[in-house]
Amino acid sequence: MARRKKPLSKRLASLGLFVVVALFVFNFNFLLKQTLILLNIADLNWTSIKKIDVEMDQNLEKEAVVFAYNNTVIVSANNEIKLYDENGDMINARKITSDNTKIIGMDEYFAVADLLQGNIFILDYTGKTVGQIDNLGSIQDIISTSNNYFVVITLSNQLNVYDSQGVLNSNVQLPEGELLGLDLSSDKAQVITTILSSDKYQYNSKIITYSMKDNLMIGGHNNYSNIVYGAKVYDDHIMIVDTGGQHAYRIGDSEDYTWSIEREGELQYFEIDQNGSIYELTKVENFTDIIFRLSATTKDGKEIFKKDLEQQFTKIVLTPGKVLLQNDRILEIYSSDGILLASYESNKKINDVEWLNSERLIIECNDYTEILELAY
Repeated sequence: MARRKKPLSKRLASLGLFVVVALFVFNFNFLLKQTLILLNIADLNWTSIKKIDVEMDQNLEKEAVVFAYNNTVIVSANNEIKLYDENGDMINARKITSDNTKIIGMDEYFAVADLLQGNIFILDYTGKTVGQIDNLGSIQDIISTSNNYFVVITLSNQLNVYDSQGVLNSNVQLPEGELLGLDLSSDKAQVITTILSSDKYQYNSKIITYSMKDNLMIGGHNNYSNIVYGAKVYDDHIMIVDTGGQHAYRIGDSEDYTWSIEREGELQYFEIDQNGSIYELTKVENFTDIIFRLSATTKDGKEIFKKDLEQQFTKIVLTPGKVLLQNDRILEIYSSDGILLASYESNKKINDVEWLNSERLIIECNDYTEILELAY
């Protein structure tokens, strides 16, 4: 006998009941979770994915260097490189001799630089060596650019551009002075360097833009009024953070700024994101108290938000849409428009923190690195 279908009205009623029950369960779970967080019964903003044990060189008391890129965690310690996937499972381990190490990530490869000896090892994300550069001498800084190229600034202020095999593509001599900053445009097609020198008995921060496409310097700017802490290219403008405040000027134009903002308080830390927005941590002192503040400004010099904090933070770490603040015990994560999304308190000293991807962090302590996932 054929099975009779329920009338349409009864089927719609059943579907409606299912939706109501589902919404009730979802809201109950959400409310329960928020209540537990508010009462400090549980920190349900986070899920611990895995802890990776890290051995510090006890003889030299060197901390491990931990780096995250392309959903890969790279740990350099005791002359060994270990690669882990986003879940903390080991991919490979390699013996590499390196002191004072810095690691940079490219699309398909990463480089391990010995900043003292000037040796650079280039590997893919399975741990296979694809290139090597030997005996450059002391390296001031190294940064990855587009198309698996990277830039090295030597102690003599030589700017060298290498491909993923370690072959020198071009080089240029930068002016004399102390290297203050090395950064990229949002499309990684331009490299910007900031060099502090002394001209005619006054400080001069030279900001120099180098085109990866044309392999030549395309712009320069002298800032005599303040010491430049950092600069970043966005479109045809350069965003500057210096001792006095924030400024911007157009590449190739005169010395005049297109906009300028004087800072209130003392700068503690800053970062500039891929959209040209500037995020600053400042300390503002008055007669009665000290205010720690997070503020954000657009590439056009307009205020995004200004937020007074309950405590002092020492670092900003950005990922698209999120702003992470760090001190030695506490992390706070805000949206790019200043809304608090999550916080985390560690029972051990936090040495550093990095974004592994948009939802996962790696937190670096003395003897382990932990992968955490946002679960809000």
